Amino acid sequence: MALIDIQRVEVGPRTLTARVRLAEGAPLMTSDDIEGTARVYYLLPHIVEHVCLGDSAEKFRDVMGDTEVAHLLEHVTVELLALTNIAGDVSTGRTFAVEGDDRAWDIELACPDDVLVSAALASGAWLLDWAYNGGGDPEPDIGATIAGLVDLIDALPAPEPQQVGEGEVIVDEFTPVQEDEALEFEPAAEPEPVEEAVPSEEPESDAEPMGADEPEAPVEPAPEPEATDAEAMPEEDVVPAEEEPTPEAEVEADEQAAEEPVEEPDIEEPEDYPAPHAIR
Repeated sequence: MALIDIQRVEVGPRTLTARVRLAEGAPLMTSDDIEGTARVYYLLPHIVEHVCLGDSAEKFRDVMGDTEVAHLLEHVTVELLALTNIAGDVSTGRTFAVEGDDRAWDIELACPDDVLVSAALASGAWLLDWAYNGGGDPEPDIGATIAGLVDLIDALPAPEPQQVGEGEVIVDEFTPVQEDEALEFEPAAEPEPVEEAVPSEEPESDAEPMGADEPEAPVEPAPEPEATDAEAMPEEDVVPAEEEPTPEAEVEADEQAAEEPVEEPDIEEPEDYPAPHAIR
């Protein structure tokens, strides 16, 4: 007859909680079968050195002889985890009675690895089943049990590394973050939407557009480039440059201009010229 039935297991990020129920007729307290409790002690003698904060004493040795069998299962599982040396430095657990069922308890265990903790809990239930069912041969081999737990974990595939995209930050949701601590990562700002230019509708007007009736100004042709003296004019059209006058010729021209009479312009007087105003 199976002494302990593991009814369900819930795995959280840091703990594993198992609902266990003792079979009808099985001892509920360790004092109900002191010989079975002694067999557990001989298999795992260091269990009595566990710190036990849930009872009146500080050490499990002081309560092991008269405590719930489910509580003993918790400490057996913790001891098996400690012996594997792969469950972390400290293993802890708690046991709670289930309301409405005096043969059921919830056992909460620290969970470094859900496979390891589940296997250790099942191994602990098997050890108690042997101890409280009269013992007998063969006696459980604790060394082989521990080696089996370690081999089980070694046989599991290594977890794949989590892919992290650029700009992403992974935060352990169960790691407390202080309110005054700000994450260094700032999410990239979303690009502002670009408003498309909408052509404004111009109001209709009765006025005609400027320049509608005005005749187009004639386009004057561009002036032709002036030809140089050497290229544009033929030889027969080339006019020889005038000779500069000599000083004697300039003197004669001045004397002729002085001798010519100067014609005075004719000024016509108006017929009715107004009389000057008198000054008073």
